[in-house]
Amino acid sequence: MTKTQTVKERIVERYSRLSDDSRKFSNIINKPLKQSFRVNIIKGEKEDILRQMMLYDSSIKKVPWCENAFESDLTNLGSSIHHFSGQIYIQELTSMIPPLIVRDLIKKNKILDCCAAPGSKTTQIADMMENKGHIIANDARHGRIKSLRGNLDRLGITNTTVTLRDFKSFPNTKADLYFVDAPCSSEGTIRKKNAVTRKWKDYDYERFSRMQKGLLKKACEMAPKGSTIVYSTCTFAPEENENVINEIINEENVKLQNINLNGLKMKKGITSWKQNDYDKDVEKCRRIWPHHNNTDAFFLARMEKC
Repeated sequence: MTKTQTVKERIVERYSRLSDDSRKFSNIINKPLKQSFRVNIIKGEKEDILRQMMLYDSSIKKVPWCENAFESDLTNLGSSIHHFSGQIYIQELTSMIPPLIVRDLIKKNKILDCCAAPGSKTTQIADMMENKGHIIANDARHGRIKSLRGNLDRLGITNTTVTLRDFKSFPNTKADLYFVDAPCSSEGTIRKKNAVTRKWKDYDYERFSRMQKGLLKKACEMAPKGSTIVYSTCTFAPEENENVINEIINEENVKLQNINLNGLKMKKGITSWKQNDYDKDVEKCRRIWPHHNNTDAFFLARMEKC
């Protein structure tokens, strides 16, 4: 990144060749995102909550690939009574995807959310479980546990146990489903007003990659045979995405599974980056590009323990 380059320009320069349309990719990351939210059915009937909201917000539109997701032209939903009462949860659309790709495994199962704070996916999973079953929501940072607990309380969630621990030293815990939404460079959130502005260096990607691999390796090691592990990030960087998955599937007894979500355009994982070639199976991972669905960027991998 040169002294005169903006963060967005650096992202375009680094990743446009990976996208299928560099012009659309460059244009979309300079446009702001609409505010998106989920209706929390634990706190009421979806139709009733939406009817109340539409009395003052006629711009609300349903998201076609998620039955409980909506967009609004308003920017102040965080100050609404529906937010304060826990009837809605403000959440980026791409952040809602990981639970949706394993919706067949969600209900009545035991779930471990390895990096849970501030609770976006945890609360979404609890909603999909109808507040039944059991979720263990863990995070390594004490400062973020408060927001996690606050969101669980606000949304009326009672099926979740909160733990504070570095997941790499977490006690071996059997579950049906593990979510590893790993800390990352967050490049994919570049369209947000408060998007990351620091100047990333190659060693930053390498540092995140080591941490992500440690977290995912721990989940794969403790997972019982037949259980499912979902790995996700909100970054473009192959170092934190395909590279991590490639190393894990070559070291751990797991296999990648196909991912599909009706109505959402997704691209396959890449199999080469710079001087590195990856296992062809890495194509089963999915990339969400901002210009395909007018969203943030996201990366997903679904694995089964063998």
